[in-house]
Amino acid sequence: MKRRSSVILLAVLLLSFAFLQVLPAKVCCVAGKYEGFQLHYAKPNCPPPVKQAFTMVIKQLKPCAAAIGGTVTDSSGVVSNWTGTLSLGLRRCCRLEGSFITPSGNTVKFRGTICLKLGKWQAKGTWEEIGSTDPCKGSGTWEMTHI
Repeated sequence: MKRRSSVILLAVLLLSFAFLQVLPAKVCCVAGKYEGFQLHYAKPNCPPPVKQAFTMVIKQLKPCAAAIGGTVTDSSGVVSNWTGTLSLGLRRCCRLEGSFITPSGNTVKFRGTICLKLGKWQAKGTWEEIGSTDPCKGSGTWEMTHI
C-alpha cells in the first residue's frame, strides 16, 4: 500500500510539473513614463554624435501584456505614436521591439532589453530609421530609465 501511494504521489508531482511548464510566463510589467537619450552611430566625414533626449510612455493594453504601445517625444517636442511587443528574455528581463513613423514619413524600428535594476525599469538597445536620406544619421543606440 505504501509503495502504491508513493507511485501515485510521484505521478501527481510529475503531472503538476509538466502542467506548470506549459503555462505561459508573464512578460515584464513595464507600463509608465521613461526618460532617455539616443546617439547616432559615429560615421566618417560626419560631426561627432550628440546625445538627444527623449521621453517615452509605455502602455500595456492589459496589465503585464505582451502587446504594448505609447508615445515618444523627442527633444524638440515632436510626439510620435509607437506600437510594439514584449517577450521574455534572460534573467527576468524582457525583449522590447517597436516602431513608429517620423514626421518625414520614415519608419523607425527599435529593439532592446528592459530589466528591473535597483527598483527601476531600465532599458537599452538599438534603433534604425528606414528610408533616411541623411548619411550622418539613420541608426544608433538608445537608453532609458523609468521615472
